[in-house]
Amino acid sequence: MTSPDAAPAPPRLPTGWTRIGERRWWSMWSGLGTAFGVLLAFQVGNVTWQFARTFQPSGSSFLISLSFALVILAAIFGLVTVVRNRIYPQPWVNLDTDELRAGRHTVALSRVDRASIPVEPATKNGVLVLRLVAAPEARVEIILRDRRGATLDQTSTAVLAEAVRRTSVAMPTASYDPTGRFARYNFPGRISREDAVALVERPPGPGAPLPAAW
Repeated sequence: MTSPDAAPAPPRLPTGWTRIGERRWWSMWSGLGTAFGVLLAFQVGNVTWQFARTFQPSGSSFLISLSFALVILAAIFGLVTVVRNRIYPQPWVNLDTDELRAGRHTVALSRVDRASIPVEPATKNGVLVLRLVAAPEARVEIILRDRRGATLDQTSTAVLAEAVRRTSVAMPTASYDPTGRFARYNFPGRISREDAVALVERPPGPGAPLPAAW
């Protein structure tokens, strides 16, 4: 008989393909820091407006120019979103076959050899993102904590942590640092397999030290 205060038992790992988290079409934009997002919107909006004014039909009114600029801006937003989501698609994991599926690409977990944290978004706006890469076929991006502090559900967390344990993720080395002792400084954002597992199982809160400082 367990104590009422005992921690809940970890969920049984599911069979077959498991979706890791829920990636919406706009999720990619959540990784932008607020200041960077405002600056980017201003710059793109300004360039779009100048472009619309340059190529607008002669004698067009302000409203026509504004509409033209908004159409161009929407097209740019849509194109960037589509391209970015194709680069980092919704991840799925199959622990029965030790495979990761990213869009149309399916690779063995052992092929995944790179884990990183986008440094700017992870430290500036409270969103914590983990990237896993099996170059050149597959790469995925998982939001471990969003702006509101929400984290992955229990099943996704357990499956992702186990999947990362089965990867070949390791800190990179260089000719001038063959042991990888200074990899955290030479390759900012890159983390080890052990740190990636810890990050998945216990995402630090906003402002807390990330693996690079552990």
